[in-house]
Amino acid sequence: MAEDNFLINVYKPERQDFPSGVLARQRLVVSDNVGIQDMVTGIGIPAWADGHEPAKNDAHVVSTLMHSGCRLIGKAQVDDFGTSISGLNPFLANLKNPVSPEARLGGSSSGAAIAVAKGKATIGIGNDCCGGVLIPASYCGLYGYRPSQGMVDLRGITPFSPSFDAVGFMTRHLPTLEQVAEKCWTKPPRAGRLKNIVNASSLFHELLSIEALLEWEEKLSKSKIFRNDMPNLSKLTLTQAHNIHSVILGREIDLQYGQWLDVHKPKFSEETEEHLKQIRGKSFKDFVETKKKREFFSDSLQGFFGSGEVLMIPTSPGQAPTEMFMDETFLINQRRLYAIAEVAGLAQLTLPLLMVDGTPMGVSLLAHPGEDRLVFEAAARWYQ
Repeated sequence: MAEDNFLINVYKPERQDFPSGVLARQRLVVSDNVGIQDMVTGIGIPAWADGHEPAKNDAHVVSTLMHSGCRLIGKAQVDDFGTSISGLNPFLANLKNPVSPEARLGGSSSGAAIAVAKGKATIGIGNDCCGGVLIPASYCGLYGYRPSQGMVDLRGITPFSPSFDAVGFMTRHLPTLEQVAEKCWTKPPRAGRLKNIVNASSLFHELLSIEALLEWEEKLSKSKIFRNDMPNLSKLTLTQAHNIHSVILGREIDLQYGQWLDVHKPKFSEETEEHLKQIRGKSFKDFVETKKKREFFSDSLQGFFGSGEVLMIPTSPGQAPTEMFMDETFLINQRRLYAIAEVAGLAQLTLPLLMVDGTPMGVSLLAHPGEDRLVFEAAARWYQ
């Protein structure tokens, strides 16, 4: 089954608990960090899976989709430890980007992204902590959605950092993604109409390559969406978000996995190893102080865009890079970008708007907590 090496557990035939329902034509794939009854919920490390029992129940979000008629094809590979953004896993298969084979695949939900991009599945879900779903969606030309904090039940999802964990969804078609989101919301989104789309133009100019920026400006010039440019959201804001994210993430990983990591010392990929080295070992005092900074940061974002508005930013600092030309600047900017929504608890929807030199690049729409419906309303305007 080499052609489907992105799957680590496969249902043959596909599992369908209810033969009818609004999602009966949809095929679901879940990342290894999503609980499926009678399967071990992993984190991309075989040694971890070997020491844990199979799940007794499906994750809540899986159960919800299955009750609507979804067919489950299986579980897909994730990056080692599930907090990497590379798409690589030294313990499992060497996966390739199905859209642009020379480009990065993105992670952590790399296997699910391949399944959806290849049409093996129509819906992919995983833990979006550290951009785990949005980044591979962006790199593979898919739609990806991260709900705002508290909008989708996390039961049955392997926790990495409770402050930033969120069920992430990816699809090839926007209407499918919106339908799935509506099914999985555990509370109604805040009512209100879309007032404005705010373009963080400074971020596009500061982060993108010349080639990507030209493609983006051409896309904007041809679009019919009405927007206001906001030139004062800079990399400084991103750096603040990233610093907050790193401290909280590192502390929560230590609490959840620190002892296991120190005892087993798994041989991670170089990128994962370096990331964990940078974020682990934070003190409880640092953690408490940074929690306060998180509240201040979240409040200060309201100065950039308000309730009823959607903020437009690049999902990644350019098109998916090749491993050969990957540099530290791109990597850190990618982590800065995903930190905004995760730190502030925002809804985020990435759209497959650009192809730069044959390689995908996503553009994201962000909305205030509870205003998730607005990102779908704003996205629909691109395709009118």
